[in-house]
Amino acid sequence: MNIWLSEIDSDRFGAVIAKANVSPGDDIGSIESWCSVKRVAMLIVRCATEQLEVVQQLEQCGAKLMDTLVYYQKRDVALSRVSLPNGCRTRLATQGDADELKRLAIEAFSGFLGHYHADLRLARDACDMVYGSWAANSCLNKQVADDVLLIERDNVVAGFLTLKYKGTDTAEIILNAVDPQCQGMGLYSALVGLALNWTAERGLSKLIVSTQITNLAPQKVWCRYGFEPHSSFYTLHKWF
Repeated sequence: MNIWLSEIDSDRFGAVIAKANVSPGDDIGSIESWCSVKRVAMLIVRCATEQLEVVQQLEQCGAKLMDTLVYYQKRDVALSRVSLPNGCRTRLATQGDADELKRLAIEAFSGFLGHYHADLRLARDACDMVYGSWAANSCLNKQVADDVLLIERDNVVAGFLTLKYKGTDTAEIILNAVDPQCQGMGLYSALVGLALNWTAERGLSKLIVSTQITNLAPQKVWCRYGFEPHSSFYTLHKWF
């Protein structure tokens, strides 16, 4: 069992929040005891979708399903040609882009039905800020993202995608968004193509990415690039 206090969530939502990744055989009772000692108000639990017995135990303890996360994987990554719409260019983000990415992420993820927004006990504006601060920190902290790819349209950031090394042969797309005013232009598809090139240029062979199972538009893009479903996880919240 892996369980820890989430300082950033606790600060953002004004309550003690913990996170846990559970596996078959984990003692759910010991999780509750740990939360009691730490005075946890809300626990965020993630487990693989095949662990139905674990999910049912959590539900019996009062946890509620908030989202289902699906992972895709592209193997044997190779360089590909990426076309950008007229007036667009790409570059890597710098620390000076943090505020602009924060603004764009808040707009793009407003009301997005991830596990935070699915929990009606959490403030809506604070849920939006999850993605804003995540995007900004991706420019400022290499522990959050190794690189951030940008697409600018008329010298204004229109979309971004963050990348992180995951082992010796794998990279992961962590967070990505397109300005709502620029959707339908093929920018997201271009960002995924750029991410594949970033991966291949660094000698990595695999690229993974995830989203909520109900978020179909990006999954269609991944399939067109040859990504395949890889794994999936439930996210549950338990309030004490």
